[in-house]
Amino acid sequence: MNIAIITDGNNTLGMGHVYQSVTLAGELSKKIDSQSKVFFITKSDRIVIDRLSETGFDVYQYPDDEAILNALVCEAPERIIFDKLDVSPLLARQIKEKISCKLIIFTNLTTANQYADMTVLADIGSNFKNVCEKDAITGAIHYYGPKFWLLRPEFFIYSKRPKNPLSRVNKVMLIFGGADHANLTSLVLNKILSMGSTFEIMAVLGAAFKHHEELNEVIGQNRITQSKVQIVHNLKDVAESMHRSDVVFASPGLSFFEALVVGTPVVGFHQNELQYNVYKGYLTTLDKSELFRLSSIIENKTFIFPDDIFVASMEIGQGKDEIIRAILS
Repeated sequence: MNIAIITDGNNTLGMGHVYQSVTLAGELSKKIDSQSKVFFITKSDRIVIDRLSETGFDVYQYPDDEAILNALVCEAPERIIFDKLDVSPLLARQIKEKISCKLIIFTNLTTANQYADMTVLADIGSNFKNVCEKDAITGAIHYYGPKFWLLRPEFFIYSKRPKNPLSRVNKVMLIFGGADHANLTSLVLNKILSMGSTFEIMAVLGAAFKHHEELNEVIGQNRITQSKVQIVHNLKDVAESMHRSDVVFASPGLSFFEALVVGTPVVGFHQNELQYNVYKGYLTTLDKSELFRLSSIIENKTFIFPDDIFVASMEIGQGKDEIIRAILS
């Protein structure tokens, strides 16, 4: 069985889809035989290509959807998987018309979903309830809810390691995605450093981060601080670092849920209106205009905690095996 995974990322779209696709490819490769293969297709630039290439799977870049369709027709994979917000409905329809395959679409917000045999939306569409629905007419299966996030195995390893009750906030992680297009890293770091308290801060920068000049200015302006600041590019041991942290500041999305899985409370800052609207009323997220609240939030530990009843009910990432089986069946 040959499997094509199509994904994109940049400093506007972010890199969450790329990271999830990497996890998906690794999990699928464990279940297929040696005669089968997994490969990536992208329209994105060198940053994404390099990240995908690190997996050891083949990566093919094409300039547009027409070229992608032509490549898929020639290769004729049995499974075609999209993980991106903006899947073209035309491309999805053409795939189903021209290729005998199972079409799976992750985290997409367009009408292309109507052509899919299987869709997965981990944080959009179900108010954070876990739902599996089968269309009685088409037979398409739809998965909704945080149970269906695809997390790397190490996050579940650290979830089993106990943590001491949080008495004082000392170790802080900032992780706002592969792109952080709103530059929340610089804004939040500046506010924390101005608090007067002493922290150990790890600021994790993704592959598509573009705000180095602004970040350096923040560090320079706060050079007399007693806090320790560590800037890390493309952190590899994310699960371990999250587990060691007292609190993680993250944008709503994969990192937000990864922190909760390893047992660390989070503070969410939405990067756009979509994230705000999806999480509103269910999980509190802040706007950058609310940075003035950070001192109070940290002092009072007004965080989202992993043992919150609502968070526990999400079963974050526990549906991965179910998703993999459904893709391969």
